[in-house]
Amino acid sequence: MSTRRYESHPDGTPFPGRIARTRDDAEPSWPVAPTPPENAPNIVFIVLDDLGFAQLGCYGGLGGRLRTPNIDRLADAGLRYRNFHTTSLCSPTRAALLTGRNHHSVGVGTIVERATGFPGYHARIPKDSAMLPAVLSRQGWNTWCIGKWHLTPDEHNGPTGPFDRWPLAQGFNRFYGFLPGETDHWSPDLWEDNRRVDAPDVDGYHLTTDLADHAIAWMSEHETVDDQRPFFLHFALGAPHSPHHVGREWIDAYTGVFDDGWDVIRSETFEAQVRLGVVPEGTTLPPRNPGIRPWAALSDDERRVYARQMEVYAAFVTQTDHEIGRVLDHIETLERADDTLVVLLSDNGASAEGGRNGLSSEIIYFNGLTESLDDMVGLLDVWGGPETYPHYANGWAWLGNTPNRWYKSMAHEGGTRDPLVVRWPARGLEAGAVRDQFVHAVDLAATVYDLLGMEPPDMFDGVPQRPLEGTSFAASLADGSADTGKRRQYFEMFAHRALWADGWKAVTLHHSQNAALRIGDPDFEVRMGDFDGDVWELYHLAEDFSEAHDLAGVHPDKLEELKAMWEEDAERYHVFPLDDRVIARSMEPRPRVVRKKARYRFRTRVRLTRATSPSVINRSHHLGARIIVPEQGAEGVIISNGGMQGGYSLFVQDGHVLYASNLLGRTHSLLRSAEPIPTGAEVDVSLRWTKTAEFAGDAELFVDGAPMGRMHVPATNPVLYAVGEGLEIGSDGGSPVHPTYTAPFTFTGQIVEVTLNAKGPEHVDPEAEARIARYMQ
Repeated sequence: MSTRRYESHPDGTPFPGRIARTRDDAEPSWPVAPTPPENAPNIVFIVLDDLGFAQLGCYGGLGGRLRTPNIDRLADAGLRYRNFHTTSLCSPTRAALLTGRNHHSVGVGTIVERATGFPGYHARIPKDSAMLPAVLSRQGWNTWCIGKWHLTPDEHNGPTGPFDRWPLAQGFNRFYGFLPGETDHWSPDLWEDNRRVDAPDVDGYHLTTDLADHAIAWMSEHETVDDQRPFFLHFALGAPHSPHHVGREWIDAYTGVFDDGWDVIRSETFEAQVRLGVVPEGTTLPPRNPGIRPWAALSDDERRVYARQMEVYAAFVTQTDHEIGRVLDHIETLERADDTLVVLLSDNGASAEGGRNGLSSEIIYFNGLTESLDDMVGLLDVWGGPETYPHYANGWAWLGNTPNRWYKSMAHEGGTRDPLVVRWPARGLEAGAVRDQFVHAVDLAATVYDLLGMEPPDMFDGVPQRPLEGTSFAASLADGSADTGKRRQYFEMFAHRALWADGWKAVTLHHSQNAALRIGDPDFEVRMGDFDGDVWELYHLAEDFSEAHDLAGVHPDKLEELKAMWEEDAERYHVFPLDDRVIARSMEPRPRVVRKKARYRFRTRVRLTRATSPSVINRSHHLGARIIVPEQGAEGVIISNGGMQGGYSLFVQDGHVLYASNLLGRTHSLLRSAEPIPTGAEVDVSLRWTKTAEFAGDAELFVDGAPMGRMHVPATNPVLYAVGEGLEIGSDGGSPVHPTYTAPFTFTGQIVEVTLNAKGPEHVDPEAEARIARYMQ
């Protein structure tokens, strides 16, 4: 056999060796491993969630009342940008950040839960827009995503995928965190890589601590095995997004701190911001947003409840800062600590989604029910604990965005201007300096490529790549007066629109139901579908930092010029069609991954998400199970759906079968079998639910066909049980449906088969779906 050369390995990489019949005549050649550029740095993105411009100590810290010492020391050693902007919402900002393209360009014009079948809104990031971690991984970086993802279509968030838009398929080597927009911080819905996992069983568990533990552990492993290889860590926390969950020891430190109210503290905050240089001297502090009541006009109970809400939120931020500090401390121990680029940002402005009074539980709101101030007063001692799922009143969001107007999801500065801190010791940045350049989340990827001396690929995985749409601001790191070359940036979210160009900004607040919910002003006029009727404002942002002086009447030609530019960008980046629908948009059909059936059969342990779970709400149904109970007995959950804020569970405890129904965490109904179940045998257990009224019914329990009890359940959650928790077979992970057991209460016998049969159409409440959609923005 003659020798011959092969031009490439099976993976397509060149093979310069020689193939022969025997080893003596053959010449080996290994595939070349990817090699990052010389002195390539570690890169750490720290992404905070729903944190407003004024809610870090180094950005005013609410007049010094909110403490973030670890982020402050990061800023003291690096740069702060006072004109950093985002899309104003979770998923879109993350899409722009990681792809370097505008959010509509990659199909993430809104949160993934509200996708529609148009190029700018389908929530399926195209393969022509490879993410930064994918490119870095191919160049030799070890890439990790820890925390919140929120970039997978909602219907894909389940144990069977599809996984092509999960973190591992988008360029991350490892993932640990949660997929949707939020989760319970005490009992989170966790995934590791592509599989569902339980939270560690430790006393005082909290998600933010867990995420920091994983970041430290993965960096430690990396340092031990391959300390010369750079890493990219995307550390995207679920904090301080609602639910505002934090331990009592953190809350107690803020007792009484916010009793002066949002009016007094806003003035203090503004003074601190000007003193720190994060707000230019001469800036005007705008008047209160419509819908925000003067603190002095509130009742004693209102002030008491609202102050407690802010104490909990501040504690949540400070605890988050502590965990970030642990990660930063570990980075300092690395061999290449000085050559680690750290970028910290928030994904949008402070959230007014708590409305006028705040919420003790978002789940109550999702289900279309209300809670009174008296209800909240009764929960103040446990506010922020696992018994609640809270959010603060919109007055605190107004304060948190000081000096900017409006809130998260809006195109004014309150929605789009956010903190950005950059530290890179090896580059000798001007420690503690404040930069004034206008930059946007879409510019981060271009900046990283520029700093690394890399060109983004024209081709990736055989797919021609869309050019980056961001502009590098790398020059500004070394030179505070550098011109980045960025000339314009469009904004659009739920038909709120804006266009920034060379220091000028045109912006309009669309008069939608979504806006009305956040603003809470009874005089706010809702004009659904009337996009042309929206009033555009004009600001010279270079001289009017806080959008306090509308110049639309002074420079009408400039306003029309910017509006025309917005129309051009909207065409270019797939912004159209504008869509302010709430009910209809929420109910618009989408491709389904899980096929709806009248009968489901399970033969092994299963954990589904809310989006992939069969619903029995407001439907007669039957739960059946064949289980094997050993001689010594068994215990645990057979089937469950939901958690502490509502749901149902069929389980075995103390030798009996029990069925529990939980209404919003407020009312628990429990049915216990009249006799113990047999042991050392296969047992047939069933629960028959007969609908007797809207969201009410009779539950009948049977063991081996014999009736074992009956109870009436007067009410159940009418819309959903939880944001993420879904149906489970053999356990009740996350938070428990009933307080008689502790999650996950895994079944210790053997499950042969579990069936679920539901009668009638799956219940859908359009108004309730709209509430969920509005809130999840």
